[in-house]
Amino acid sequence: MGRRVRTIAAILALGAVTAIGPAQAQTDLGCAPDLGIDAGIDAAPTVFTGTVRALGNKGRQATVEVIRVWKGDPLPKRVEVQGTIATQDKVATALDRLYARERTYLFLPTAGSSPRFRENRCSSTRELTAELAAKGPADGGAVPRGEGVPLPDKGLGRFLPLMLGVPAFVVLGTLLALARRRTARSGPPRRPAPGAPPP
Repeated sequence: MGRRVRTIAAILALGAVTAIGPAQAQTDLGCAPDLGIDAGIDAAPTVFTGTVRALGNKGRQATVEVIRVWKGDPLPKRVEVQGTIATQDKVATALDRLYARERTYLFLPTAGSSPRFRENRCSSTRELTAELAAKGPADGGAVPRGEGVPLPDKGLGRFLPLMLGVPAFVVLGTLLALARRRTARSGPPRRPAPGAPPP
């Protein structure tokens, strides 16, 4: 009986969130009222489209490959966007924005500067759709220039010299061992018998 009541309560809560819509949901989180994407683009200092290539900080940090810059200063090919205002990785808040790898977004960060930006769920950032793409500049926007932030090395970069060095030492040690065995089997050089002609 208790499980059934909890299930009904969850369905009613989901229906309530759906009924109030995303704009009201943002307001309930403590964000300013959502005035629409057009107003968001007008108010944002930086607007660009980009695809998330790598994630960090439990999905709250995105390394983004910039496609086009709609508004603001020039951007490099890769930027970093933090979806949280928390300064420590272990701290999570209800306003944290989570990103998805290989998804393309229209980014409207609220803080930071090239190549590192910050925002949270209160920003107008959202997945890019055909409808949103139609709101871009007539020329498509500026093309990114320069490399920007590097792609994360998934934690292997610092171990790469060790990973390459160990096999090299193993191979060198094997070759030295084989050379010593051959020397031991052949023995010391034979001396010619007395009176025998030199070879």
